[in-house]
Amino acid sequence: MAFSFNTFFGLEDRIADYPEITLFGAMFLPLLLFIPVALIGWIFRKLSFNMYIIHVLMYTLLFTFIAGAITMLILFFITDKTGIKLAYCWLTVLVGMFFFSLINANTITKMFTDWSKIIQEKKNQ
Repeated sequence: MAFSFNTFFGLEDRIADYPEITLFGAMFLPLLLFIPVALIGWIFRKLSFNMYIIHVLMYTLLFTFIAGAITMLILFFITDKTGIKLAYCWLTVLVGMFFFSLINANTITKMFTDWSKIIQEKKNQ
């Protein structure tokens, strides 16, 4: 059985008919998923669990929202409007951002911590 870009987990009929839905989903799915991950992170923090994987998931969704939305808009308006290819491109961005966040989570967390310290210092002056 050969791989085909014309299939996407059984959703190819709906995605092929309405590529705009793929674009809409690529922009708002990370935002919708951010809410339950943040809630789980809040529970983990209250229970004093390790927050590394929660940070990775939150950074993944944040970067996927930013990079995925830009990528999808460019692909949607410049290239062909095949929804299945757009879905695969978005999935590739999501997986890439997950591995990037997995490798760099501590650095990104330190960056946000340093920024918050700088902001607090500016506010107190």
